[in-house]
Amino acid sequence: MLKARRCAECGKLSLEAGHPCPFCGSEGGSAVALSGRGRLLSWTVIRVAPGRYAAEAPYAVGLLELPEGLRLTARLEADPEQLAAGQAVAFASLDPARGPIFRPA
Repeated sequence: MLKARRCAECGKLSLEAGHPCPFCGSEGGSAVALSGRGRLLSWTVIRVAPGRYAAEAPYAVGLLELPEGLRLTARLEADPEQLAAGQAVAFASLDPARGPIFRPA
């Protein structure tokens, strides 16, 4: 499950758990479970990856918008040639090194 934090001061959502709010700097907030659904706004295909990810290339990283209003970048588990703007995506997993991973819904 993908979780966010709702800031106690400004009320905005962020994925910055354990850090001050990126919008107002407040330390307070509460955990919020996200739907895990979203849509693909844009993406790029990484063909020449940094050393530790070189064996995984090519792979896609997308800009996603979730129904909760949060926008984030995430790795996409999909054939990069099959991606389309506006495509529905769903949360697949959370990798400690790569962050959230989504796939086409």
